[in-house]
Amino acid sequence: MVYNIKDIKLLFRLSIAEFDYLETFYPEINMLINELARRSQIEILTSSYYDVILSLIPTHERASQVEKTTTYIRKHFSRKPRGLWFYNQVFNPTSIPVIGLCGLDYAVISTYNQISNSIEATKPFYTDEMGKDALIFPIDDRYSKLTSDLYNGTINLEKYLSECEKASKDTKGPISTIMLNMDQLMGTDGSSEVYKRIYDNLDGECTLPSIFIKENEIGKTHYLPTGLYGRDYNIGKSTSIKQIIYDNPMLSRNYGVVNMLRDVIRESKKTIDGRKNIDNLLMMASSSSLYFPNEYRTPSIQRNINHHACEIEATLSGITNATFPEETDVDFDRVKELLVMNKNGITYLNKKGAVISRYTVPSALFDLAFHSGDGLFSDSFIANGTTQANKNETRLVSQTYEITPLDKKNTDYFAKAPAINLGKIPVSLTKRYKFRQSNLILEVEIENLSDTKLKGYDYVNTINLALPVKCQCVCQEGEIDDGESITTQSILLSDKGCPFTVSIVLGESLPVSRTDFDVKTRTWLGDKSFYEYTQLRIQKQLSLEPYEVCRLSIGFRTEKRKEKHNDTTEQSAP
Repeated sequence: MVYNIKDIKLLFRLSIAEFDYLETFYPEINMLINELARRSQIEILTSSYYDVILSLIPTHERASQVEKTTTYIRKHFSRKPRGLWFYNQVFNPTSIPVIGLCGLDYAVISTYNQISNSIEATKPFYTDEMGKDALIFPIDDRYSKLTSDLYNGTINLEKYLSECEKASKDTKGPISTIMLNMDQLMGTDGSSEVYKRIYDNLDGECTLPSIFIKENEIGKTHYLPTGLYGRDYNIGKSTSIKQIIYDNPMLSRNYGVVNMLRDVIRESKKTIDGRKNIDNLLMMASSSSLYFPNEYRTPSIQRNINHHACEIEATLSGITNATFPEETDVDFDRVKELLVMNKNGITYLNKKGAVISRYTVPSALFDLAFHSGDGLFSDSFIANGTTQANKNETRLVSQTYEITPLDKKNTDYFAKAPAINLGKIPVSLTKRYKFRQSNLILEVEIENLSDTKLKGYDYVNTINLALPVKCQCVCQEGEIDDGESITTQSILLSDKGCPFTVSIVLGESLPVSRTDFDVKTRTWLGDKSFYEYTQLRIQKQLSLEPYEVCRLSIGFRTEKRKEKHNDTTEQSAP
């Protein structure tokens, strides 16, 4: 429509990942965008290169992110962007100086503040921060609300189109900045009609911000406070972006990991070779720490962006002079995690539950513990014969263990659980982790501390594996399907779509159950379920005489597949 009607103007924003996707699969669309930019009918907004939230990364990285995007757009579309778009419309006044520093003229953002449920402004204004000002073009919230209502199903298509048409007829004032969320529109057939209805009522009165600035003087000043603006996603009861991150275990861990890696790079910058490559990785990894979920997120997206953090960990762990902390609180729960280092990568041993909360597979740069489960090797006790859904299960994942390194290289750790009572009988639980390259050995000891026999309970060790795809789980006795249990001594998880295999060997034959977890996600094609992670539960029956000790050993190994594997595109659940 814009190409065929030369009076129409369009303000446009896509992520760099989307531009690259079009270049690979639909280059004619990028050619069309290039032609429209040449004809000055389209103005492309710049943004952070890896879709990071500018206010949550260091000041010097903000300009680098924007400049990288600006350079990309200038090279591919022969026009330098003049305006800035804040990713997911998360705004903080401390980002205002970036606009002038990057040679931009303005920023476009909704001024509907979800936190205060109010509209800050409706006309262009200047906002000031730290002696630097910037021109803001506020988005007309009427259209954003209608588009959001259509997406959420609170109004039908006919109502949406008629209300948008009415809003365009009722537009008053010198300028109204209309922006529609295409992600929210694409799921409804016929919604593209909205563009024609709006443009028909504008009577050729379209313009672009850069043209408006030249022809009009803007004298209004308004302070735009920190906020979560627009209606691109629903923040629920959150009152800040930090709260959204801290309330989500996956996001808070990513945020903490990237911040920790950033500190390591800064402290070791004089001794690290290839610093430029690491800085680029850090910029990409920032998206994994700050990419928060909305209606469109899937586990595959989260794992893909987490890949860059894994790559930095693997790179830095292989550098002799890189200085890592021995322990750090990466998930902001006020309980520190121990960093286990070797030349292949880093493993995070959490004092809470004595579980592995981050386990990188070096050959694939993939974190096996990256999911919403409890991590690897959590402990619990249940009554004989009960299921994992039993509410009386005693789970220790939230308990803080006492963990002690047993060697100078910090490859062996001894963990002791706090006091445990099964019924009225006190028991002791200790774990020993032995880290050996791509192998991990866990030894568990349970001791009856009373002069009364302990019976009627099972010990359960739970392994939550965030695999790239839903893998086959086989043993000598057969295949373990979702919801099934088999008594076995060794297990192999493997699939042609997975670049590595996971082997688990037990010291004795024990019942092992498998459960696959999915997450429901709204997509353009409707609500779908995507594979999230696989849970294995190893169960050992306890029958301990007074002061008797029970032992369980688990060998855990990851290995790169020797044959070629298919891509790891996320699989939908049946």
